[in-house]
Amino acid sequence: MELSFYEKVSSGKELNQQELKSAIKILKRIQSRGGLVVVSENDTLITTYSLDSYSRKAASLNGSSEFNQTRY
Repeated sequence: MELSFYEKVSSGKELNQQELKSAIKILKRIQSRGGLVVVSENDTLITTYSLDSYSRKAASLNGSSEFNQTRY
C-alpha cells in the first residue's frame, strides 16, 4: 500500500520529482490565499481551512445563538 502525500511529508519520507513539483504548486496556491490552518491529532489530519476564513463577528453571532439554544 502506497503512502499518501500527507503521510509521506509528515513521516519525513523522500518525495520524487513529480511529487515535489506538485507540492510546490500547492504551497504557492496556499501562500497566494494568505495561509492555511491544519488541524491534526496524533499524526492524523482532521481538517484544514483558509487562515483568513475566520470571522469574529460571525463566530460571536453564531456562537451566542448556539450557546443560548443549548444552555440548560
